[in-house]
Amino acid sequence: MATVSASDSTTRVRDRIAIIGTGHVGATSAYALMMRGLAREIVLVDLNTQHAEGEAMDLQHGVPLARPVRIWAGDYRDAARASIVVMTAGVNGRPGESRLDLLGRNVVVVRNCMRQLMAEGFDGLVLMTTNPVDVLAQIAQAESGLPMARVIGSGTVLDTARLRAMVGEALGVEARSVHAYIIGEHGDSEVAAWSSARVAGVPLTDFCAPDARPNFDELLRRVRRAAPEIIERKGYTSFAIASCVARICEAVLRDERTILPVSTMTSGQYGIAGVYLSLPCVLGQRGIERAIELPLSEAERDGLRASADVLRRTLKSLESQK
Repeated sequence: MATVSASDSTTRVRDRIAIIGTGHVGATSAYALMMRGLAREIVLVDLNTQHAEGEAMDLQHGVPLARPVRIWAGDYRDAARASIVVMTAGVNGRPGESRLDLLGRNVVVVRNCMRQLMAEGFDGLVLMTTNPVDVLAQIAQAESGLPMARVIGSGTVLDTARLRAMVGEALGVEARSVHAYIIGEHGDSEVAAWSSARVAGVPLTDFCAPDARPNFDELLRRVRRAAPEIIERKGYTSFAIASCVARICEAVLRDERTILPVSTMTSGQYGIAGVYLSLPCVLGQRGIERAIELPLSEAERDGLRASADVLRRTLKSLESQK
């Protein structure tokens, strides 16, 4: 059996990460964290305890080939002692079910998970990955009562990575030399901040020769279509989002104060307030320290406000379902 509680202490364990939900994203995130050597303890929590036990056992058997870490299947008491809880739990869609109906069922899952976690005295940071991530991060913050800085969504970290990879390929440069962000909703209304994009410090539009400039609209379309196309081929996404989870956790545990486009509550940026969406944020041990306003064109500002309106309407629709 893998369900051995690591400690009966009520004290938070700084180097413990808990993952709630051991489906494709949860299990692959645990693997990414194990291989990166970020945490000394990883606890897996799932409604299906046997599945969580199996994933924990399989992962633990790989530890001798990676970094020292203890991985086990636990419960909400174990998760509540973690510094970071990664929420990957959610339900699959039913035939003929609308996106809003699926969202409504996932809201129930997230609220139930947060209630159980808070009942055990959790006081760490929550990283939401379940989609639609912006709305569910906002629901998790409202349900938990945790400071907004410590309830964040994985947001457009993945979309931004996809954009950088595609721009790098189009320009023939290594993707890490591309500095560009996707902001707004993690979804079809997301916005590419082209006007602030740089390659090696050079504005993207200046870096490109006029006759070799990539089609920016097509690149954004490809970013938006990436997840559906992957799902069409393999049934789900896992590796890239797991890499994002590991990167975000790394920034928090190491107090890096790095800048990542995570989903957070807006407080007046670009005239937007009261809704979770992605902006470049300074991220460290205390969570989000501040959100950064990029210089945007007027069209990009309008797109970001429209993206915020999409999220507001979704939240309003949820209220009407109650």
